[in-house]
Amino acid sequence: MNRPALLACVLLTFTAFAEEPSIRRPSASPFDRRFGVAGYALGGYGTYGAGGVGGRIRYEALPFLGLDLYGEAMLVTVPRGLRHDHPIGFNLFVPFRVSERVRLRPFIGMCVTPSYLHPENPQAKSADTILVGAHAGGGVEVALHDRLSFFADAKAIAWWGNERSVEGWTNASTDLRWSFIGQANLGFTVHLGGT
Repeated sequence: MNRPALLACVLLTFTAFAEEPSIRRPSASPFDRRFGVAGYALGGYGTYGAGGVGGRIRYEALPFLGLDLYGEAMLVTVPRGLRHDHPIGFNLFVPFRVSERVRLRPFIGMCVTPSYLHPENPQAKSADTILVGAHAGGGVEVALHDRLSFFADAKAIAWWGNERSVEGWTNASTDLRWSFIGQANLGFTVHLGGT
């Protein structure tokens, strides 16, 4: 066998068993995914103080518009008794990328809140009602992985509903008033779907 033919056979053998070079693709941003599920801790202060937890489902229909559907469970500070509120609502947000890993999210939204007030005195009447609220705010998100981000939100909320103190409780539709609270959320979003 001549040398060039032997060399060609050896080279073909080695190249047949050689691994393909791996092509490193840049990881996808979680912000390129349309769906997300989030959990967060919250705190608020204003007409009253509150703390609790929340969860939301996100859908980003367009690159410049998204929708959050959320539910929260909050314990509210009251002088005598126990009050717990359960807001259920939505946010419409406009995401602005500051970089590949950071984006801002101004938003507006509305919610309804079943609110339960249980007085210390067992003889006193329970003051349960539903509040209606509107809010506006903004947040920042930081990508931690191609499917995970951390977020911090702040919003101002205006509530319309019955007086929320046991002493002032009348359950009359004429006794409606405004209350205001500022709320901050800190949490994580798991981003789902393809890019």
